Amino acid sequence: MGFLVKRCVFSVFFGLVFSSRILGQSPFSADVDSLILRGIDQTFACEFDSALATFQEVTDRYPDHIVGTFYQAATLQSKMMDYETDRWERDFFRLVEKAIRMGKRQIEKGEEDPWTYFYLGSIFSYKGLYQAKAGDLISGFLSARKGLECLKRALEMNSTLYDACLGLGSYKYWAGRFYRYLRWLPWIRDEREEGVRLVRLSVARGTFSYWVGVNSLGWIEYDRKRYRMALELFLKGLGKYPGSRFFIWGMADSYFKLGNYMRAVEIYQGLLASILSADLNNGYNEAECRLKLVMAYFGLGQYEEAFRQCDAILGRRVEKKIAKRLKNHYKQAEEYRKRCLEALGRRKVIRE
Repeated sequence: MGFLVKRCVFSVFFGLVFSSRILGQSPFSADVDSLILRGIDQTFACEFDSALATFQEVTDRYPDHIVGTFYQAATLQSKMMDYETDRWERDFFRLVEKAIRMGKRQIEKGEEDPWTYFYLGSIFSYKGLYQAKAGDLISGFLSARKGLECLKRALEMNSTLYDACLGLGSYKYWAGRFYRYLRWLPWIRDEREEGVRLVRLSVARGTFSYWVGVNSLGWIEYDRKRYRMALELFLKGLGKYPGSRFFIWGMADSYFKLGNYMRAVEIYQGLLASILSADLNNGYNEAECRLKLVMAYFGLGQYEEAFRQCDAILGRRVEKKIAKRLKNHYKQAEEYRKRCLEALGRRKVIRE
């Protein structure tokens, strides 16, 4: 699965799980609402350990409710996607299954309300999207289908639960994106236009899912090749969350697609510095960022710089599992390396 799709899948995850209170009454106390908002802000800022601690406080306040476990699973998944690792996968699935059990238990006990269905539907969809990202599309769509039924039930019980529209809309768009591969599944249809409408509705009418919706819509517009509109959305997100890598990647990629290679290089260099200084760097994000720099430098005619980045990609030692995922990166780096040498050779001949 390509890097663009992974970032877009993240926006679906984020749209499904980082929505806390909808127009209407929250079932939690005001201080717990504040904790949830704090955890969301910490996750956007990539302060994952702090967010996990914050959501643990939510779990401590409501030990029998799905909410705290749900947000812990969401945070852990965001951490794995940001670092491009499956290091915490076992803990993630443990939390996911625990949240599913808790949600089902609440319904069995008669605690049937739109919130329970919203969280249960989101965690099922969350599980499915993780499976899809890992390459198991069929299992992923089967899990996501269970989640969609719960989200629809939540909307039936509370039509103003607009954050559920965000989850449904994101699913409809990206399921439509893969429709040509999955059209033999009877419940998969190309409903991308309806998906965009629902995501926009959630942005316009939702409350605490606004910035999540902005991120989701940004990647949708990017996928639709509406790069200027995508850029505006990512810049808006950075106005709220300066330094958030979830918006910075989109901003950099949008500038690149718009042909502003100089600005793209500046942003990718900043991202690369952040990646290299991180506690965890398995080489994947580094290779991705360097490859983007290769293409931007090449577009600027700075072939020496592009060549250096190619060498850095090809010379970086990584684990076998990561090397397998980087197979296409290595291929592109080799191709650009040759093109750089050819361009430099032509330039030398002209000078002589």
